[in-house]
Amino acid sequence: MINFIIRLVGYALLLGVASRIAQTLWSNEGLDGNAILQPFHDEGITVLLLAPVVLALLGVGILRGVCLFLGCALAGAAITAPFVIARVTGG
Repeated sequence: MINFIIRLVGYALLLGVASRIAQTLWSNEGLDGNAILQPFHDEGITVLLLAPVVLALLGVGILRGVCLFLGCALAGAAITAPFVIARVTGG
């Protein structure tokens, strides 16, 4: 049980910080005023908030490395997404 709590807190910190950085970058790039992009942003933030529980539950034994990779990949994608979307939309 203690291992689950440690994994949960670790993933929550990783993805929570990534979520806050992504929200800040989203606003700084001026993407928060675009109503067409807002559902994508909302779904992305929801995934970042729910992912720590899923990763902590599955991150045991053989799947530990996979879950760690997925957590880091989600964090990286969240941080770079505002730059990519701003570049694609011309913002």
